[in-house]
Amino acid sequence: MTAATPAPAVAGGLKDRRLIAWLTGEALSQFGDQFFIVALAVSAVHSAGAVGAGLVLAVSALPKVCLLLFAGSLVDRIGPRCLMLGSDLARLAMMAFLALYATTTAPSTWVLAVVAATFGALDAVFEPAANTLPVHVVAEEELVRLQGLRTALGRAATIAGGPVGGLAAGFAGVSFSFAVNAATFGISAAALWWLRTPNPAPNTEPPSPLWRETTAGLRYALTHPLLRSALVLIAALEFSLTGAVNVGVPLIAEQRHWGPFGIGLVNSAFGAGAILGPLSMVLFKDRVRRAGPLVLGAAALGTVCFGIIGTTSRLSVAAAVAAGLGLTIGFLAAIVIPLIQRASDPAYLGRVMSLLALALSGLTPLSMALTGIAVGYLGAPATMAICAALAGTASLAAFTARVLRQATL
Repeated sequence: MTAATPAPAVAGGLKDRRLIAWLTGEALSQFGDQFFIVALAVSAVHSAGAVGAGLVLAVSALPKVCLLLFAGSLVDRIGPRCLMLGSDLARLAMMAFLALYATTTAPSTWVLAVVAATFGALDAVFEPAANTLPVHVVAEEELVRLQGLRTALGRAATIAGGPVGGLAAGFAGVSFSFAVNAATFGISAAALWWLRTPNPAPNTEPPSPLWRETTAGLRYALTHPLLRSALVLIAALEFSLTGAVNVGVPLIAEQRHWGPFGIGLVNSAFGAGAILGPLSMVLFKDRVRRAGPLVLGAAALGTVCFGIIGTTSRLSVAAAVAAGLGLTIGFLAAIVIPLIQRASDPAYLGRVMSLLALALSGLTPLSMALTGIAVGYLGAPATMAICAALAGTASLAAFTARVLRQATL
């Protein structure tokens, strides 16, 4: 295990050209990922129909969930930048192969499934490493601004990448889409190579088995009052709201005859809020000292906004409230991740970040599945009310955690 020695910050802070290049490369890579997701779905539908497409897309989530905890141990043992470079280069090679393969023949279902599973496994390594790297490249007081920029750029890249990726797959073909994703991984890898980070302090102790380091990291996070409270809150909110937003909102829009325009308007408002929320922390971080009340207040406000979306019949109200929901979610991401980064022992940071990744995305498949089942039995409005109640309960429970209420940035 890497010695718990904090790495010094890169000179220049957020104005450092290497840091700006990394942020740009990361956003472009997330933009290219949308090309891959669309092209993968289109190829799977052509190969195996709608059911096959669903299975191929589901395959990518399974290895990610299974490997996330162990990936955090690798981050602490090897270092984040090395693993991120390896993940980017491996995905570049895989996308380049798939682009060439798709120019000669339509990819079969099993090829797509293997690619999706491998992509998920590499993403499991990349995600905790990417959230660990900022501690190595900027001073502690810059973490909030850096995370605000990362979150805003990532949201913008994801929102723009979906429709552009759809147009690319429709007009230029899936091979072109895979090639674009390969190119963005190349840009990301080059930016990471340029972003020099301090070498980790040498560790003279023999490494423990990976499972033992993973267990130690889990024990550390669960016994740390602030980390435990923050991770449980984020997991509860994600589980309660993710499935409802992705499954319930379109059904609500259909039942209230808002049409495709209404769905697009609500989603666009949510996306705009999700970009503006983290940007607010970039601009006004110096005015913020106590993170705890902001985190808890944003969680409660987001729950109220979601509850209104499930009950209103007016499209204008739903769009305005969706913007508020996106604002609070983006705001939470810009605060909670730096809060966890600063509270964690550097020796366990990668494993803590893997738990955060699990809280943010590991429960998504279960949330989506349970929401779909609930909608089938109870209807969309009742399901959304239950989800809002669960999120509200989680927010109220978080208020009882004194260490979270008193947390500072």
